[in-house]
This record gives sequence, C-alpha cells and structure tokens, in this order.
Amino acid sequence: MRLLLLIIIVTTCCLLQSGCKDPEPIRIGFIGGLTARAAGLSTSGRDGFLLAIEEVNARGGINNRTVEALVQDTHMHKESALQAVHSLIAGGVSAIIGPMTSQDAVAVVPEINRARVPMVSPTVSTNELAGLDDYFFRLYYSNAQAATLLAEEVSSQTDSIRVTAIFDLDNRAYTEDWLAHFQEILEQGGGSLVGKIPFDFHDDSLFIDIANRAAQTNPQGILILANAVDTAMICQQLVKIGVDLPRYATGWSYSDDLLQFGGKSVEGLTIIQSADLQDPSPAMQHFVRAYRERFHTMPNFPAMHAYDATRRVLAVFEKTTEPEKIRDQLLTTDSFSGLQSDLAVDRYGDLKNPRLFLARIANGQFIKAD
Repeated sequence: MRLLLLIIIVTTCCLLQSGCKDPEPIRIGFIGGLTARAAGLSTSGRDGFLLAIEEVNARGGINNRTVEALVQDTHMHKESALQAVHSLIAGGVSAIIGPMTSQDAVAVVPEINRARVPMVSPTVSTNELAGLDDYFFRLYYSNAQAATLLAEEVSSQTDSIRVTAIFDLDNRAYTEDWLAHFQEILEQGGGSLVGKIPFDFHDDSLFIDIANRAAQTNPQGILILANAVDTAMICQQLVKIGVDLPRYATGWSYSDDLLQFGGKSVEGLTIIQSADLQDPSPAMQHFVRAYRERFHTMPNFPAMHAYDATRRVLAVFEKTTEPEKIRDQLLTTDSFSGLQSDLAVDRYGDLKNPRLFLARIANGQFIKAD
C-alpha cells in the first residue's frame, strides 16, 4: 500500500508539473543586413522590432504566451539572405519582419512564398514586388510614388533642367528601379537625365572619382541614391571640387548619419521623407521616449516603420498564429493605426495610403518643405 501510495503521489506531481509548464512562445523573425555597408538601416529596424516585442511582453504577452524574437543577418548577400529565411522558418516563426532593402527582398520573396510564411517589410519600395498575390507585405511607399514626387519638384525648379544621378549598385533592385521612374517623370516635365554614374564599393570606387565624373556631365542638379553615410561622403567631395548645385536624395539617405558625416556639405539637400519624428502626438512621443530609454539614441525612420510593422503583426497574433490565417488577416483588416498613418494594405499587400513628403537640410536639421 505504501508503494502504491508513493507511485500515486509521484505520478500526480509529475502530471501537475507538466500541466504548469509555460505555454510555447509565439515566434516572430526579423531579417536585415546587420553587418553590411548600409547596416544602419537594418540595425535601426531591428531595434524598432525589438522594442515593440518587449513592450507587448511587458504587458503579459499575447493570450498568456510570450513573444520570442529571432533575428537573422542577411549580410546584404543573396545566399546569406536565403539562409536567414531558412533558419527562421526552421525555427518555427509565424511571420517575418523585414527585410529592410529591396535587394534582399527580391532575393527572398520566392522562398517565403514557397514556405507560405507572411513577411512584412517596413522599408522595401521596389516596384518589382508590387501588385503580386503573394506572402510579401510592405508598409512603405513605392519607388514610383517617391520618384514622381521628387521628379515633379526638380522639374519645377527650372525649365529643361539637366540632372545627373549617382547610384549604388549594391542595392540595385532599389536604385535602378527608382531611377527609371524618376527619369520617366523628369522627361515628361521637360527635364533630362544627362548622366548616370553607378558605383559599387566591392570594386573600390572612390568618392572623389564619382564627384569628378558627375561634374563632367555639366548638370544643373544632382540626384544621389545611396545610404546615408555614402551620400554624405559624395556631398563632401562635390563641395571639395567646387560643385555648387541643387542636390537631391531618396529616403534611403534619411538618417542622422547623413547630418553627422555630411556636416555643412549636406546643407540645402532636398530629401524624401516618410516619418516626422518631431510629431507632438502622444503615440509618437511615447515611441521616441521609449526608444531613447532602451537604445540610448534617437530613433529614425526605419526604426519607426519597423516598430509599426511589428505592432501590426503582433495585433494579428491576438487572433491567430497560423501563417496562412495571418496572411488572410493582414489582407482583410480595414485599418490599423500606425504612429503617423493608417497601415491598411490592398489585396496585393501594398500600403494603400503611404505618407510621403519632401524635406530640406537647414542648419543641421531636417526641415519639412512647404
């Protein structure tokens, strides 16, 4: 009897212990080029992603389950990007936030479609992935929308304006697509693209050589499609050789790194923006304050967009964690309030009403253009 009683007690304890185990966490992935030349875009996006997850876990998680973040580095290389996606899928993620660049997205979207795992990018804008019935979503404007806005602004400055473009081939899915749309609208407005100067730092391109080649095309304005640091370096060399012309940049350049590395050489630069971090709304001020406390730096646009994208997916997790159903929820939800805009997508997963405006750098600050 004593032996039987002992067996019953031990069995009961084991059953109770098993029943009290924490439920399986909900896993969500992030991919981005965290160690590439343009790593700032992805590291900021990763931090916005982590902040959103930490906030929801601090409130008790989702349906009594914690959210586990799995982060993978693409190194801005196709094979590494594919391996990153494979690792996340093998890790059992319900959805993936990222990537942050168009080049990575073009590489991995076929794979996430095969695996049927939804991927939500905070900053990919290539039109190559627009209008597709797939598992890829983006909460960002398209290249065509941004290029149209800037080309119309450039065309309005003077009749038959001549523009030279300097663009990075390391993210060519973004830069070449962006430039094609810009040229089309520029020419419709009477302007012309008199020079196309690609660069690739894998081939040891020098900024001074790039600046000299741009000057030799005799332009009236210069468009730079590059990350923030490289844009700053190009502006420095243009100033050094005495090129005093209107300069324009895309959203890829928008970062405090542009101000820090560019200094006076980037004064007057016109740039595409999608985030107003000076917005006094309570939601934005909460985000800025929380981000600064967590990472000891000011957030930028990729951090904000990644935070929004992650919050969007976490809200769906409250209803389902099955990838197929997550996709359906993202497609059918009428609206979701981001920090500064609605995050509803169309039937192809593209953002319906992206926020987009121009700013200029004046006295070391981004000032919204009139």
